[in-house]
Amino acid sequence: MNKFKTVAASMLAAAMVLSLTACDEDPGLTDGGNGTSAASNAGAPNAGTTANNAPVSAVTTATFDTDPAVQDAAKSAADKLDNPDLDVDTRIKWMAWWEIDETAANAELFKEVYGIPENGMPVSENYDHTGRIFDYIYTDYNSRYDKLATAIQSGDSPDLFPFEIRDYPYGALQGRYQPIDGIIDLTTDKWASAKDVMDMFVLNGKYYCAIYEISFDSLLYYRKSVIEDAGLEDPRELFENDNWTWDTFLEMIRAFQKSGDDRFATMGYNTEIELLVSTGTPIVSIENGKLVNNMNSANVQRAMDLLTTMQSENLRWPIQENGWSLNPKLWAQGNILFYANGGTWEFEGDGGLKKFADRFSWGDDEICVVPYPRDPQADKYYHFMKQDALMWCKGSTNANGVAAWIDCCVTTALDPEVTAASRKQAKDKYGWSDYNLDFIYSQTALDGTSKITPVFDFKNGIGNDIADASKSESPVEALTKTVYLSGEKTYAQLNAEYFTQIDTRINEINEKISKL
Repeated sequence: MNKFKTVAASMLAAAMVLSLTACDEDPGLTDGGNGTSAASNAGAPNAGTTANNAPVSAVTTATFDTDPAVQDAAKSAADKLDNPDLDVDTRIKWMAWWEIDETAANAELFKEVYGIPENGMPVSENYDHTGRIFDYIYTDYNSRYDKLATAIQSGDSPDLFPFEIRDYPYGALQGRYQPIDGIIDLTTDKWASAKDVMDMFVLNGKYYCAIYEISFDSLLYYRKSVIEDAGLEDPRELFENDNWTWDTFLEMIRAFQKSGDDRFATMGYNTEIELLVSTGTPIVSIENGKLVNNMNSANVQRAMDLLTTMQSENLRWPIQENGWSLNPKLWAQGNILFYANGGTWEFEGDGGLKKFADRFSWGDDEICVVPYPRDPQADKYYHFMKQDALMWCKGSTNANGVAAWIDCCVTTALDPEVTAASRKQAKDKYGWSDYNLDFIYSQTALDGTSKITPVFDFKNGIGNDIADASKSESPVEALTKTVYLSGEKTYAQLNAEYFTQIDTRINEINEKISKL
Protein backbone atom coordinates (compact mmCIF):
# COMPACT_ATOMS: atom_id res chain seq x y z
CA MET A 1 0.00 0.00 0.00
CA ASN A 2 1.62 3.25 -1.12
CA LYS A 3 0.90 6.88 -0.61
CA PHE A 4 1.26 7.94 -4.22
CA LYS A 5 -1.72 5.98 -5.48
CA THR A 6 -4.36 8.34 -6.73
CA VAL A 7 -6.75 6.56 -4.39
CA ALA A 8 -5.12 8.57 -1.61
CA ALA A 9 -4.53 11.83 -3.46
CA SER A 10 -7.52 13.59 -1.94
CA MET A 11 -6.30 12.68 1.53
CA LEU A 12 -3.25 14.90 1.11
CA ALA A 13 -5.36 17.98 1.64
CA ALA A 14 -6.06 16.93 5.21
CA ALA A 15 -2.38 17.34 6.00
CA MET A 16 -2.30 20.70 4.29
CA VAL A 17 -4.43 22.39 6.92
CA LEU A 18 -2.10 21.27 9.70
CA SER A 19 0.43 23.79 8.46
CA LEU A 20 0.17 27.01 10.45
CA THR A 21 0.83 29.27 7.47
CA ALA A 22 -0.17 29.64 3.84
CA CYS A 23 1.88 28.61 0.82
CA ASP A 24 4.64 30.93 -0.26
CA GLU A 25 3.99 32.19 -3.75
CA ASP A 26 7.50 33.44 -4.55
CA PRO A 27 10.30 30.86 -4.70
CA GLY A 28 12.95 33.53 -5.04
CA LEU A 29 15.87 33.51 -2.62
CA THR A 30 16.85 37.17 -2.54
CA ASP A 31 14.21 39.02 -0.55
CA GLY A 32 15.28 37.66 2.85
CA GLY A 33 11.71 37.60 4.12
CA ASN A 34 10.15 34.75 6.00
CA GLY A 35 8.68 32.08 3.79
CA THR A 36 6.00 29.64 4.86
CA SER A 37 5.46 25.92 4.94
CA ALA A 38 4.75 24.30 1.60
CA ALA A 39 1.92 21.88 0.94
CA SER A 40 0.02 20.24 -1.86
CA ASN A 41 -3.22 21.80 -3.04
CA ALA A 42 -4.56 18.46 -4.23
CA GLY A 43 -8.20 18.32 -3.23
CA ALA A 44 -8.05 21.67 -1.49
CA PRO A 45 -11.41 23.29 -0.78
CA ASN A 46 -12.27 26.86 -1.56
CA ALA A 47 -11.67 27.70 2.08
CA GLY A 48 -12.87 31.04 3.33
CA THR A 49 -15.53 31.42 0.64
CA THR A 50 -18.43 29.93 2.55
CA ALA A 51 -20.25 30.40 5.81
CA ASN A 52 -19.32 27.99 8.55
CA ASN A 53 -20.96 24.58 8.17
CA ALA A 54 -22.70 25.64 4.97
CA PRO A 55 -23.08 22.96 2.32
CA VAL A 56 -20.81 23.28 -0.65
CA SER A 57 -23.67 25.00 -2.49
CA ALA A 58 -22.13 28.20 -1.14
CA VAL A 59 -18.85 27.60 -2.97
CA THR A 60 -17.64 26.64 -6.38
CA THR A 61 -17.22 22.91 -6.96
CA ALA A 62 -13.59 21.88 -6.90
CA THR A 63 -12.12 20.57 -10.14
CA PHE A 64 -9.41 17.97 -10.57
CA ASP A 65 -7.25 16.80 -13.45
CA THR A 66 -8.23 13.40 -14.79
CA ASP A 67 -5.72 10.74 -15.68
CA PRO A 68 -7.13 8.20 -18.18
CA ALA A 69 -4.55 5.57 -17.28
CA VAL A 70 -5.45 5.72 -13.59
CA GLN A 71 -9.16 5.70 -14.37
CA ASP A 72 -8.91 2.74 -16.71
CA ALA A 73 -6.83 0.78 -14.21
CA ALA A 74 -9.35 1.49 -11.48
CA LYS A 75 -12.29 0.27 -13.54
CA SER A 76 -10.49 -2.98 -14.30
CA ALA A 77 -10.42 -3.76 -10.57
CA ALA A 78 -14.21 -4.16 -10.39
CA ASP A 79 -14.05 -7.92 -9.95
CA LYS A 80 -11.94 -7.54 -6.80
CA LEU A 81 -14.63 -5.86 -4.69
CA ASP A 82 -16.02 -7.80 -1.74
CA ASN A 83 -19.62 -6.59 -2.11
CA PRO A 84 -20.28 -5.50 -5.69
CA ASP A 85 -24.03 -6.11 -5.27
CA LEU A 86 -24.62 -3.50 -2.58
CA ASP A 87 -27.53 -1.18 -3.34
CA VAL A 88 -26.18 2.36 -3.08
CA ASP A 89 -28.98 4.77 -3.94
CA THR A 90 -27.92 7.78 -1.83
CA ARG A 91 -24.95 10.06 -2.23
CA ILE A 92 -22.41 9.95 0.59
CA LYS A 93 -22.46 13.02 2.83
CA TRP A 94 -18.87 14.13 3.35
CA MET A 95 -18.17 16.81 5.96
CA ALA A 96 -14.69 18.28 5.78
CA TRP A 97 -12.58 21.34 5.02
CA TRP A 98 -11.56 19.85 1.66
CA GLU A 99 -13.39 18.12 -1.17
CA ILE A 100 -12.81 14.54 -2.29
CA ASP A 101 -11.38 14.10 -5.77
CA GLU A 102 -14.02 12.23 -7.74
CA THR A 103 -11.66 11.60 -10.64
CA ALA A 104 -9.39 9.50 -8.41
CA ALA A 105 -9.12 5.74 -8.78
CA ASN A 106 -11.42 4.85 -5.89
CA ALA A 107 -14.17 7.15 -7.20
CA GLU A 108 -13.88 5.78 -10.73
CA LEU A 109 -14.23 2.24 -9.41
CA PHE A 110 -17.23 3.23 -7.31
CA LYS A 111 -19.01 4.77 -10.30
CA GLU A 112 -18.16 1.79 -12.48
CA VAL A 113 -19.69 -0.74 -10.06
CA TYR A 114 -22.34 1.10 -8.06
CA GLY A 115 -23.28 3.85 -10.48
CA ILE A 116 -24.23 7.40 -9.56
CA PRO A 117 -26.54 7.50 -6.51
CA GLU A 118 -29.93 9.01 -7.33
CA ASN A 119 -30.73 10.57 -3.96
CA GLY A 120 -29.01 13.09 -1.76
CA MET A 121 -29.04 16.67 -0.54
CA PRO A 122 -31.25 19.11 -2.47
CA VAL A 123 -29.66 20.31 -5.68
CA SER A 124 -28.31 23.84 -5.46
CA GLU A 125 -27.90 26.29 -8.31
CA ASN A 126 -24.29 26.77 -7.21
CA TYR A 127 -23.43 23.09 -6.93
CA ASP A 128 -23.87 20.58 -9.72
CA HIS A 129 -24.42 17.04 -8.41
CA THR A 130 -24.39 15.57 -11.91
CA GLY A 131 -22.14 12.54 -12.02
CA ARG A 132 -21.12 12.91 -8.37
CA ILE A 133 -21.21 10.37 -5.57
CA PHE A 134 -20.55 12.78 -2.68
CA ASP A 135 -22.51 15.61 -1.14
CA TYR A 136 -19.83 17.90 0.24
CA ILE A 137 -20.66 19.73 3.48
CA TYR A 138 -18.02 22.36 4.13
CA THR A 139 -16.77 23.17 7.62
CA ASP A 140 -13.97 25.52 8.52
CA TYR A 141 -11.07 23.73 10.17
CA ASN A 142 -11.10 25.51 13.52
CA SER A 143 -14.73 24.68 14.35
CA ARG A 144 -14.91 21.30 12.61
CA TYR A 145 -15.71 19.21 15.68
CA ASP A 146 -18.39 21.64 16.88
CA LYS A 147 -20.02 21.56 13.45
CA LEU A 148 -19.92 17.77 13.37
CA ALA A 149 -21.43 17.52 16.88
CA THR A 150 -24.19 19.97 15.94
CA ALA A 151 -25.07 17.99 12.82
CA ILE A 152 -25.19 14.72 14.76
CA GLN A 153 -27.35 16.20 17.53
CA SER A 154 -29.75 17.70 14.99
CA GLY A 155 -30.33 14.31 13.38
CA ASP A 156 -28.65 15.36 10.14
CA SER A 157 -25.34 13.57 10.56
CA PRO A 158 -22.87 13.38 7.70
CA ASP A 159 -21.73 9.91 6.70
CA LEU A 160 -17.96 10.40 6.65
CA PHE A 161 -15.46 12.72 8.32
CA PRO A 162 -11.63 12.85 8.02
CA PHE A 163 -9.64 10.85 10.52
CA GLU A 164 -7.26 12.88 12.68
CA ILE A 165 -5.06 11.24 15.27
CA ARG A 166 -5.46 14.33 17.43
CA ASP A 167 -9.16 13.38 17.84
CA TYR A 168 -8.64 9.72 18.62
CA PRO A 169 -9.81 8.08 20.79
CA TYR A 170 -11.46 11.17 22.31
CA GLY A 171 -13.79 11.72 19.35
CA ALA A 172 -15.14 8.18 19.50
CA LEU A 173 -15.85 8.55 23.22
CA GLN A 174 -17.59 11.87 22.59
CA GLY A 175 -20.02 10.16 20.25
CA ARG A 176 -18.68 11.57 17.00
CA TYR A 177 -17.93 8.22 15.33
CA GLN A 178 -19.20 4.66 15.22
CA PRO A 179 -17.37 1.35 14.61
CA ILE A 180 -17.02 0.11 11.03
CA ASP A 181 -16.46 -3.59 11.69
CA GLY A 182 -20.24 -4.11 11.66
CA ILE A 183 -20.52 -3.11 8.00
CA ILE A 184 -17.14 -4.27 6.66
CA ASP A 185 -15.59 -7.71 6.95
CA LEU A 186 -12.09 -6.90 8.16
CA THR A 187 -11.12 -10.58 8.35
CA THR A 188 -10.74 -11.04 4.59
CA ASP A 189 -7.36 -11.38 2.88
CA LYS A 190 -7.79 -7.86 1.55
CA TRP A 191 -7.22 -6.41 5.01
CA ALA A 192 -4.55 -8.87 6.17
CA SER A 193 -1.54 -6.65 5.42
CA ALA A 194 -3.02 -3.73 7.35
CA LYS A 195 -4.14 -5.75 10.38
CA ASP A 196 -1.10 -5.00 12.54
CA VAL A 197 -1.55 -1.27 11.99
CA MET A 198 -5.32 -1.38 12.48
CA ASP A 199 -4.89 -3.27 15.74
CA MET A 200 -3.00 -0.25 17.09
CA PHE A 201 -6.26 1.71 16.87
CA VAL A 202 -8.69 -0.86 18.33
CA LEU A 203 -10.79 0.31 21.28
CA ASN A 204 -12.16 -2.47 23.49
CA GLY A 205 -12.28 -4.85 20.55
CA LYS A 206 -13.99 -2.39 18.20
CA TYR A 207 -12.51 -1.07 14.95
CA TYR A 208 -13.26 2.55 14.14
CA CYS A 209 -10.54 3.09 11.52
CA ALA A 210 -10.44 1.26 8.19
CA ILE A 211 -6.77 1.92 7.47
CA TYR A 212 -5.89 0.91 3.94
CA GLU A 213 -2.68 2.93 3.49
CA ILE A 214 0.04 4.57 5.50
CA SER A 215 2.47 7.28 4.53
CA PHE A 216 5.25 9.27 6.12
CA ASP A 217 3.86 11.83 8.52
CA SER A 218 7.07 13.74 7.89
CA LEU A 219 10.25 13.26 5.87
CA LEU A 220 13.66 14.88 6.01
CA TYR A 221 14.17 16.74 2.71
CA TYR A 222 17.77 17.57 1.82
CA ARG A 223 19.73 18.87 -1.16
CA LYS A 224 22.34 16.45 -2.40
CA SER A 225 24.78 19.19 -3.44
CA VAL A 226 24.55 20.80 0.02
CA ILE A 227 25.49 17.48 1.61
CA GLU A 228 28.41 17.04 -0.77
CA ASP A 229 29.68 20.61 -0.41
CA ALA A 230 29.72 20.24 3.37
CA GLY A 231 31.75 17.02 3.06
CA LEU A 232 29.01 14.91 4.70
CA GLU A 233 27.95 11.34 4.05
CA ASP A 234 24.73 10.92 2.11
CA PRO A 235 21.90 10.27 4.62
CA ARG A 236 20.10 7.87 2.28
CA GLU A 237 23.22 5.76 1.93
CA LEU A 238 23.58 5.73 5.70
CA PHE A 239 19.97 4.52 5.96
CA GLU A 240 20.43 1.83 3.36
CA ASN A 241 23.54 0.62 5.20
CA ASP A 242 21.62 0.61 8.51
CA ASN A 243 23.83 3.34 9.91
CA TRP A 244 21.38 6.24 9.98
CA THR A 245 21.17 6.67 13.76
CA TRP A 246 20.93 9.50 16.26
CA ASP A 247 24.70 9.31 16.57
CA THR A 248 25.45 9.79 12.86
CA PHE A 249 22.66 12.36 12.68
CA LEU A 250 24.16 14.44 15.49
CA GLU A 251 27.63 14.14 14.01
CA MET A 252 26.30 15.34 10.66
CA ILE A 253 24.26 18.30 11.88
CA ARG A 254 27.04 19.51 14.18
CA ALA A 255 29.47 19.44 11.27
CA PHE A 256 26.98 21.26 9.06
CA GLN A 257 26.39 23.97 11.63
CA LYS A 258 30.14 24.62 11.82
CA SER A 259 30.52 24.75 8.02
CA GLY A 260 29.02 28.23 7.66
CA ASP A 261 27.28 31.12 9.38
CA ASP A 262 23.62 30.96 10.41
CA ARG A 263 23.26 27.28 9.58
CA PHE A 264 20.74 25.02 11.27
CA ALA A 265 20.04 21.32 11.13
CA THR A 266 16.26 21.13 10.82
CA MET A 267 13.29 23.36 10.11
CA GLY A 268 9.77 22.15 10.83
CA TYR A 269 6.86 22.28 13.25
CA ASN A 270 6.84 18.80 14.80
CA THR A 271 10.38 17.50 14.41
CA GLU A 272 10.56 16.72 18.12
CA ILE A 273 7.72 14.19 17.95
CA GLU A 274 9.21 12.43 14.96
CA LEU A 275 12.51 12.02 16.76
CA LEU A 276 10.87 10.88 19.99
CA VAL A 277 8.90 8.01 18.44
CA SER A 278 12.01 6.71 16.67
CA THR A 279 12.61 4.86 19.95
CA GLY A 280 9.51 2.80 19.16
CA THR A 281 7.75 4.22 22.24
CA PRO A 282 5.28 7.09 21.85
CA ILE A 283 4.19 9.17 24.82
CA VAL A 284 0.73 7.56 24.64
CA SER A 285 0.06 4.28 22.88
CA ILE A 286 -2.94 1.99 22.50
CA GLU A 287 -2.27 -1.54 23.68
CA ASN A 288 -4.88 -4.29 24.04
CA GLY A 289 -7.60 -1.76 23.33
CA LYS A 290 -6.63 0.72 26.07
CA LEU A 291 -4.43 3.80 26.34
CA VAL A 292 -0.99 3.40 27.92
CA ASN A 293 0.93 6.29 29.48
CA ASN A 294 4.63 6.02 28.57
CA MET A 295 5.80 9.29 30.10
CA ASN A 296 8.10 7.45 32.51
CA SER A 297 9.52 5.10 29.89
CA ALA A 298 13.30 5.03 29.65
CA ASN A 299 12.91 5.29 25.87
CA VAL A 300 10.94 8.52 26.15
CA GLN A 301 13.38 10.00 28.62
CA ARG A 302 16.33 9.07 26.38
CA ALA A 303 14.65 10.80 23.43
CA MET A 304 14.15 13.88 25.56
CA ASP A 305 17.90 13.94 26.15
CA LEU A 306 18.40 14.09 22.37
CA LEU A 307 15.93 16.97 22.09
CA THR A 308 17.69 18.76 24.95
CA THR A 309 21.00 18.42 23.12
CA MET A 310 19.59 19.87 19.92
CA GLN A 311 18.07 22.79 21.82
CA SER A 312 21.09 23.55 23.96
CA GLU A 313 23.44 23.50 20.95
CA ASN A 314 20.99 25.61 18.89
CA LEU A 315 20.94 23.02 16.13
CA ARG A 316 17.28 23.38 15.22
CA TRP A 317 15.76 26.39 13.50
CA PRO A 318 14.72 28.86 16.26
CA ILE A 319 11.08 28.95 15.25
CA GLN A 320 9.90 30.82 18.34
CA GLU A 321 12.28 33.69 17.68
CA ASN A 322 11.00 33.87 14.09
CA GLY A 323 7.32 34.38 14.75
CA TRP A 324 6.51 30.65 14.64
CA SER A 325 6.96 30.78 10.87
CA LEU A 326 9.07 28.68 8.56
CA ASN A 327 11.31 29.85 5.75
CA PRO A 328 11.93 27.17 3.09
CA LYS A 329 13.99 29.70 1.16
CA LEU A 330 16.76 29.24 3.71
CA TRP A 331 16.68 25.52 2.94
CA ALA A 332 16.89 26.28 -0.77
CA GLN A 333 19.83 28.61 -0.09
CA GLY A 334 21.65 25.81 1.71
CA ASN A 335 21.42 27.24 5.24
CA ILE A 336 19.04 24.54 6.50
CA LEU A 337 20.22 20.95 6.12
CA PHE A 338 16.86 19.20 6.52
CA TYR A 339 13.45 20.68 5.74
CA ALA A 340 11.32 18.60 8.09
CA ASN A 341 7.77 19.85 7.99
CA GLY A 342 5.63 17.15 6.43
CA GLY A 343 5.27 14.19 4.14
CA THR A 344 5.11 13.94 0.37
CA TRP A 345 2.83 16.97 0.08
CA GLU A 346 5.80 19.17 1.02
CA PHE A 347 7.30 18.44 -2.38
CA GLU A 348 4.22 18.63 -4.57
CA GLY A 349 1.97 21.40 -5.79
CA ASP A 350 2.51 25.07 -6.54
CA GLY A 351 3.76 25.76 -3.03
CA GLY A 352 5.94 22.67 -2.66
CA LEU A 353 9.70 22.36 -2.57
CA LYS A 354 9.64 21.30 -6.22
CA LYS A 355 9.19 24.98 -7.08
CA PHE A 356 12.83 25.61 -6.20
CA ALA A 357 14.01 22.79 -8.44
CA ASP A 358 11.96 24.23 -11.30
CA ARG A 359 13.13 27.79 -10.81
CA PHE A 360 16.81 27.01 -10.44
CA SER A 361 16.95 24.07 -12.85
CA TRP A 362 18.17 21.57 -10.31
CA GLY A 363 18.66 18.04 -11.54
CA ASP A 364 16.21 15.26 -10.68
CA ASP A 365 18.59 13.93 -8.04
CA GLU A 366 19.12 17.22 -6.18
CA ILE A 367 16.16 16.98 -3.77
CA CYS A 368 16.24 13.76 -1.75
CA VAL A 369 14.25 12.36 1.14
CA VAL A 370 15.26 10.21 4.06
CA PRO A 371 13.37 9.04 7.18
CA TYR A 372 14.19 10.27 10.65
CA PRO A 373 17.24 8.56 12.17
CA ARG A 374 17.00 5.42 14.27
CA ASP A 375 17.48 5.35 18.01
CA PRO A 376 20.80 3.47 18.34
CA GLN A 377 19.28 1.43 21.17
CA ALA A 378 16.20 0.45 19.15
CA ASP A 379 15.99 -2.94 17.47
CA LYS A 380 14.72 -1.48 14.20
CA TYR A 381 13.69 1.74 12.45
CA TYR A 382 10.50 3.12 13.98
CA HIS A 383 8.74 6.02 12.32
CA PHE A 384 5.68 8.15 12.92
CA MET A 385 3.27 7.40 10.08
CA LYS A 386 0.17 9.05 8.74
CA GLN A 387 -2.78 6.75 8.16
CA ASP A 388 -5.41 7.12 5.47
CA ALA A 389 -8.76 6.47 7.08
CA LEU A 390 -12.22 8.00 7.12
CA MET A 391 -14.48 7.98 10.16
CA TRP A 392 -18.07 6.73 9.95
CA CYS A 393 -20.06 9.39 11.74
CA LYS A 394 -22.41 8.60 14.57
CA GLY A 395 -25.99 8.82 13.34
CA SER A 396 -25.21 8.05 9.72
CA THR A 397 -27.63 5.55 8.18
CA ASN A 398 -25.97 5.27 4.77
CA ALA A 399 -24.13 2.07 5.71
CA ASN A 400 -24.16 0.74 2.14
CA GLY A 401 -22.60 3.88 0.73
CA VAL A 402 -19.89 3.97 3.39
CA ALA A 403 -19.11 0.26 3.04
CA ALA A 404 -18.95 0.52 -0.75
CA TRP A 405 -16.64 3.54 -0.63
CA ILE A 406 -14.21 1.97 1.84
CA ASP A 407 -14.11 -1.22 -0.22
CA CYS A 408 -13.29 0.82 -3.33
CA CYS A 409 -10.51 2.58 -1.40
CA VAL A 410 -8.78 -0.56 -0.20
CA THR A 411 -9.31 -2.38 -3.50
CA THR A 412 -7.65 0.29 -5.61
CA ALA A 413 -4.91 0.75 -2.99
CA LEU A 414 -3.95 -2.91 -3.45
CA ASP A 415 -4.33 -3.12 -7.20
CA PRO A 416 -0.96 -3.35 -9.05
CA GLU A 417 -2.30 -1.72 -12.23
CA VAL A 418 -3.52 1.29 -10.26
CA THR A 419 -0.18 1.44 -8.48
CA ALA A 420 1.73 1.48 -11.75
CA ALA A 421 -0.50 4.14 -13.28
CA SER A 422 -0.37 6.28 -10.15
CA ARG A 423 3.37 6.03 -9.90
CA LYS A 424 3.68 7.28 -13.46
CA GLN A 425 1.31 10.10 -12.57
CA ALA A 426 3.50 11.02 -9.59
CA LYS A 427 6.47 11.40 -11.95
CA ASP A 428 4.68 13.19 -14.77
CA LYS A 429 2.44 15.49 -12.74
CA TYR A 430 4.44 16.14 -9.59
CA GLY A 431 8.01 15.69 -10.80
CA TRP A 432 9.10 12.92 -8.44
CA SER A 433 12.27 11.04 -9.34
CA ASP A 434 12.51 7.26 -9.46
CA TYR A 435 15.16 7.46 -6.75
CA ASN A 436 12.72 9.00 -4.28
CA LEU A 437 9.71 6.99 -5.46
CA ASP A 438 11.55 3.71 -5.04
CA PHE A 439 12.35 4.64 -1.48
CA ILE A 440 8.89 5.93 -0.53
CA TYR A 441 7.00 3.04 -2.09
CA SER A 442 9.25 0.46 -0.51
CA GLN A 443 9.20 2.00 2.98
CA THR A 444 5.44 2.54 3.20
CA ALA A 445 4.49 -0.98 2.20
CA LEU A 446 2.40 -2.95 4.69
CA ASP A 447 3.46 -6.35 3.39
CA GLY A 448 6.37 -6.84 5.77
CA THR A 449 9.09 -5.84 3.30
CA SER A 450 9.74 -2.33 4.67
CA LYS A 451 12.68 -1.65 6.99
CA ILE A 452 10.44 0.79 8.85
CA THR A 453 7.92 -0.15 11.55
CA PRO A 454 4.99 2.30 11.94
CA VAL A 455 4.47 4.08 15.24
CA PHE A 456 1.48 6.21 16.25
CA ASP A 457 1.30 8.60 19.19
CA PHE A 458 -2.18 9.22 20.64
CA LYS A 459 -1.02 11.92 23.05
CA ASN A 460 -3.16 14.60 21.42
CA GLY A 461 -6.24 12.38 21.34
CA ILE A 462 -7.04 12.63 25.05
CA GLY A 463 -8.96 15.89 24.93
CA ASN A 464 -8.21 19.30 23.49
CA ASP A 465 -8.33 20.98 26.89
CA ILE A 466 -5.00 19.44 27.91
CA ALA A 467 -3.67 18.21 24.56
CA ASP A 468 -4.21 21.02 22.07
CA ALA A 469 -1.59 20.39 19.37
CA SER A 470 -1.73 24.02 18.25
CA LYS A 471 -0.71 25.38 21.67
CA SER A 472 2.82 24.77 22.88
CA GLU A 473 1.78 25.59 26.44
CA SER A 474 -0.89 22.87 26.68
CA PRO A 475 0.29 20.16 29.13
CA VAL A 476 0.80 17.44 26.54
CA GLU A 477 2.50 19.66 23.96
CA ALA A 478 4.68 21.30 26.60
CA LEU A 479 6.34 17.96 27.32
CA THR A 480 8.24 18.01 24.04
CA LYS A 481 8.06 21.57 22.76
CA THR A 482 9.45 23.15 25.90
CA VAL A 483 12.39 20.75 25.89
CA TYR A 484 13.08 21.12 22.16
CA LEU A 485 12.31 24.78 21.53
CA SER A 486 12.98 26.84 24.65
CA GLY A 487 14.73 24.65 27.20
CA GLU A 488 13.06 26.67 29.97
CA LYS A 489 12.34 23.46 31.89
CA THR A 490 13.81 19.99 31.82
CA TYR A 491 11.74 16.96 30.96
CA ALA A 492 12.02 15.80 34.55
CA GLN A 493 10.45 19.06 35.70
CA LEU A 494 7.70 18.89 33.09
CA ASN A 495 6.99 15.27 33.90
CA ALA A 496 6.66 16.06 37.60
CA GLU A 497 4.36 18.98 36.78
CA TYR A 498 2.00 17.28 34.35
CA PHE A 499 2.16 13.52 34.93
CA THR A 500 -0.75 13.30 37.37
CA GLN A 501 -3.05 15.45 35.21
CA ILE A 502 -2.31 13.48 32.05
CA ASP A 503 -2.39 10.09 33.75
CA THR A 504 -5.71 10.88 35.40
CA ARG A 505 -7.21 11.77 32.03
CA ILE A 506 -5.87 8.56 30.48
CA ASN A 507 -7.43 6.51 33.28
CA GLU A 508 -10.75 8.32 32.79
CA ILE A 509 -10.64 7.56 29.07
CA ASN A 510 -9.81 3.91 29.68
CA GLU A 511 -12.81 3.63 31.98
CA LYS A 512 -15.02 4.97 29.18
CA ILE A 513 -13.39 2.69 26.63
CA SER A 514 -14.28 -0.33 28.77
CA LYS A 515 -17.95 0.64 28.41
CA LEU A 516 -17.96 0.94 24.63
